[in-house]
Amino acid sequence: MGSLSVLQHYLSIITSLKLKEIYLVGGSVRDILLKIALRDIDIAVSSGYLKIAKEFADRIGGSFFVMSKEEGVARVIKKEGRKTLQFDFAMFKGKDILEDLSNRDFTINAMAIEISKFRISNFEFQISNFKFQISNFKIIDPYNGRRDLKDKIIRLIKPNTFSDDPLRMLRAIRFASDLDFKIEDKAIEYIKNLSSSLMTVSSERVRDELFKIFKNERASYYISMLEEHRLLNVIIPEIKDMKGLKQGCYHVYELWMHSLKTVEYIEQVIKDIKLYFPEYSNRIKRHLRLEIEQGIDRLSLLKFAALLHDTGKPSTIKTDEDKISFYQHWIVGAEINKDICRRLKMSAKSEEIVRRITENHMRPLYLTQLYYENKAGLTRRAMYRFFRDSGDSGIEVLLLSIADAMATQPHAPATTDVSYKTVAEVIKRILDYYYNEYKQQRKRPIISGSYLIKKFNVEPGHVIGRILKDIEEHRGAGLLKNKNDAINYIKENLHKWLE
Repeated sequence: MGSLSVLQHYLSIITSLKLKEIYLVGGSVRDILLKIALRDIDIAVSSGYLKIAKEFADRIGGSFFVMSKEEGVARVIKKEGRKTLQFDFAMFKGKDILEDLSNRDFTINAMAIEISKFRISNFEFQISNFKFQISNFKIIDPYNGRRDLKDKIIRLIKPNTFSDDPLRMLRAIRFASDLDFKIEDKAIEYIKNLSSSLMTVSSERVRDELFKIFKNERASYYISMLEEHRLLNVIIPEIKDMKGLKQGCYHVYELWMHSLKTVEYIEQVIKDIKLYFPEYSNRIKRHLRLEIEQGIDRLSLLKFAALLHDTGKPSTIKTDEDKISFYQHWIVGAEINKDICRRLKMSAKSEEIVRRITENHMRPLYLTQLYYENKAGLTRRAMYRFFRDSGDSGIEVLLLSIADAMATQPHAPATTDVSYKTVAEVIKRILDYYYNEYKQQRKRPIISGSYLIKKFNVEPGHVIGRILKDIEEHRGAGLLKNKNDAINYIKENLHKWLE
């Protein structure tokens, strides 16, 4: 259901409750004026928020939750096909709607419409005809939010907006990314001066806003803005040691700029994915759209990992005359990034994806070097082991390797092993193997553990696991074609596993 029909249907139900002083507020009014699809609908009431929310949930067959008794907020969730709609019913933050609006963050979010005072049929008519003559119904706009929407600017309501809730600093940049708006200069100065207060905000709230920014198609630009306005140092202090760190003659950029560029280039690779891998582009896009936890999909995790893929370098740097090395920085970085994920209260699955991307991000580059030196070096066994170790995050690792090469030497000749074009050529071959062999094999194991127990009288336990692992690796390397090959291989080698 689109924003127009959502409003038409659900506002009619809310108005049918025949309540006094009930307002459509904040982001809902903003998005209606911007003609943006509504998923979150914010309602402010003078009293009885729990009763109203429960009755509304019963009417629409939705789920009811109390979000905060202290702040007087209840939420109703309703599934509409594959989409989820969210209705928040909140008590006024103050004695009336004007005081409520004065306690909001930005002018564009401080507007309201009293929906209990007009006939919904008139409003529906306006909506269904796409006229949006919402001005026929009084918009309460004490801070000129409509003007700022027109001027595309994010403006504070009052000087203590950020000190009242430091998360609003992060929200300012998130709204800038969502709406492609500019933040007023005064607000930017406040952010820079108050950035350290973001430490007082819960990790969960910071994480949610941060990953909304990573979902933007130009996240790299806004992540740079977070760093420029001193917020990213507070969220991820590990980046301080990355700034200004030289990486040697192979790298055009110092470490931190390289990391930012990697995010920029990963967005470019995703945008041009059909040019790189036309036969796999749709499958890759579907994979990256998968939601791992609420508000965090694989693509946003890939960008997050791209930003942090070299966090292990500052602590592993070694200089020998003019040569700089970072021995096993991918392993050290994986541990650092695991700690960052835990600090941000990310799920175990998200943490595992970031860890695997970090830990394996050098492997496609090594496989490229093998291929460049000797095309026979890119073996099925090597590709199998790569996917065995990177798991379902292997796709992300491959895409990251192209962006990493771009951010290392963006203008390297295509005939060299450090060129992103060479890397992309190798990635294409690895994807061929993944989609045409590896995935098919994983769907249909060549032999089962129960068969081994019955056929070879092997006790259940770690030996079975070792045999199956060895069988799958040989199959992945192309050495075992079918079940008979596997049985013969087991007969020849069973004594080794039983020793």
